Amino acid sequence: MTRCVGCLANLTNLSIIRVVERHKINHEVHDAWEMSSYGATLSFLNRNIKNVIASEYFPGTKSGESLNGTLCQDVQCTSFESGSLDLITSNQVFEHVPDDIHGYKECFRVLRGGGALILTVPLYPIKETEQKAKITNSVDVVHLCEPEYHDSRAGGANSALVFWRHSVNDIVSRVNLAGFNSQLIKVEILPDQDDPQLVVYARKITR
Repeated sequence: MTRCVGCLANLTNLSIIRVVERHKINHEVHDAWEMSSYGATLSFLNRNIKNVIASEYFPGTKSGESLNGTLCQDVQCTSFESGSLDLITSNQVFEHVPDDIHGYKECFRVLRGGGALILTVPLYPIKETEQKAKITNSVDVVHLCEPEYHDSRAGGANSALVFWRHSVNDIVSRVNLAGFNSQLIKVEILPDQDDPQLVVYARKITR
C-alpha cells in the first residue's frame, strides 16, 4: 500500500495522523502548525482542529511574511510567540534544516506546556546521525559528501538540499536536546505492512 484510495494520503501522512489522533485523546489542541501548505496531514488538521497554520520555507523570505499567498516560516527562527501553539506536525522536513537541533528548540519554545511536536524524517540503520552539508558565513553551503537533493512542491524537482542523514539510533536523543520528552512510535496501518512507519512523538512536559 502506498496511498489511501479515499483521501490519497501516503503511508507517512497516515502514520502522522494516527499519532495526532492518539495525542488528541488526552490533550486539548486548539492551535496547530503544519510545516507544509498542502497534503493529507494538513487536510486532516483543518477538519479536526480549530486554528491551523500552514507554511512553507522560502529562502530569502522572512518568517511571518507571505510569498504568492503562502506563509513563510523558517523552523530555525519562526515568527510565532512563545507558548502559542498546542501541536506542530512535520513530514520529511528536518533533514533539510541546516541546524536541526536549533529547529527542535524553536518548536519547544513556541509550544505550550503539554503540546507536541510530531515528525517524520528518513531514518537509517547507522550508528549516529551524519551531517551531509553545512552553512558557513550564514549563506555559503559547504558539502561534506556527495550532495543529495529531494523534490519539493514549493521549489520543484531536486530543489531541497539534504543536510542530515538521521539515524534511527539517535533521533530521539537529538530531539530531546531541545527539552522534549520524546519517543519513537511504530505505526502499522495494515497488518501485512512490510515495516512499521517510525514517527517521533515529542512532548513539552512542564512541571
